[in-house]
Amino acid sequence: MKTKLPFLLLLLSLVSFGQTPISTYYSLNGSTYAVVSSSSTIDQTTTGAGLTWNFNTFTQTDTDLDTYTTPTGPELTTFPGTTNVLTVTNSSSGENKIFSADVNGTTSLTGATRDDIILNYSTNNALIGTFPMSYSATNSDAVAGTFIYTTYNGTFTGTINTEVDAYGTLNMNDLGEGAYSGSVTRLKTVQNLSMTALGFSNIGTVTQTAYNYYDNITNELVFRSLELNVVVPILSINESVTLMESILPLSTLNINQNDIVALVLSIIPNPVADVLNIHLSQNESIRSITLTDIKGRQVLSVNENLNSISVSRLQAGMYIANITTDKGVYTKKFLKK
Repeated sequence: MKTKLPFLLLLLSLVSFGQTPISTYYSLNGSTYAVVSSSSTIDQTTTGAGLTWNFNTFTQTDTDLDTYTTPTGPELTTFPGTTNVLTVTNSSSGENKIFSADVNGTTSLTGATRDDIILNYSTNNALIGTFPMSYSATNSDAVAGTFIYTTYNGTFTGTINTEVDAYGTLNMNDLGEGAYSGSVTRLKTVQNLSMTALGFSNIGTVTQTAYNYYDNITNELVFRSLELNVVVPILSINESVTLMESILPLSTLNINQNDIVALVLSIIPNPVADVLNIHLSQNESIRSITLTDIKGRQVLSVNENLNSISVSRLQAGMYIANITTDKGVYTKKFLKK
C-alpha cells in the first residue's frame, strides 16, 4: 500500500499538468470566425480532464471578424474604466461590441452591445478573472449596472461565475479551410441578471452562458459559443439566442490562402523562451521586424541583427511577428513561454 500511494500521487500530478493555462481572455486581433449551425445537438455539459469534443456536424452560416481598439472618448464616458473594445463585425448584420478593462492580467467586462440589448456594468464591473487561469480555477463576482432592451431600460443586479472547467481534445469538421483537431482548455462563464424597470423590481431575468475553447499550443481562441435567455413575463418576453463560432485558421492572420507562408518562413523555437530565430527559405533580406500582442499593440520593433531577436522581456503569451523583407511582408504567430 505504501508503494502504491506515491505512484498514485505522481499520476495525479502528471494529470494536473495535462493542460496549458489560458494566458488571456481575448481572441487574437484580426481573427475570423465561421458562424455555424449544427445538424445535431452540441453537448457541452460534461466537465473534467481528458475529454474529447467531436463537433463534426457544423455548417457555416455567416462570418464574424474580431478587431480590438482602445476606447474613444464617448465610449470611455459611457463605459468607465474600459481599456479594450472588441468589435465583432458580422458579414451580414453589422457590429456588436464588448467593452472590457484589463489591468495587470485581471480582466473585467464593463459593457456589451449586441443586437437589441445593451448592458452597462457601470455600477459593478463583471470580473472574469486574473490570467493566466489554469484548470479548476474559479471566480465569482457580483455585478450591477443599467440595461436597454428594445424600447425598455432600467437597472440590473446579479452574478458572474467563471471556471476553467475542462480540457481535452477538440475536433471540428472542415468548413473550407481545413478541419481542426487539437488539445484545448475550456473557460465557462455564466451570468445571471435580475432586471428592474417600469417601477417594478425583478421584472425579468437575463441568463448568459458562454464557453471559450483555447488551443493549448498557441493559446488561440478556436471555438466559442454563447446562449442568451431573456425572460420578462410582465412584457410577455421569453426569447433565447444561441451563437456558435469556429475559427477559420488561414484567415486568423489575414494571410492570403495562396501564400504558402510555412514554406517561406520559419520561427524557431516555437514556443520560445529567450531568443527567437528567423529563417527564410528564399533569397530575401529582412529589413525590419515588428512584434505585436494579440490585441494588436506593438511590443517590439527592430531593424538590425534581424535573424535573432531577444524576447526574454516579453510576458508569456501569444504574439505576432510582422517581418518585412525586400520582397514582401510575412506574418507569423509564435508563443512566448
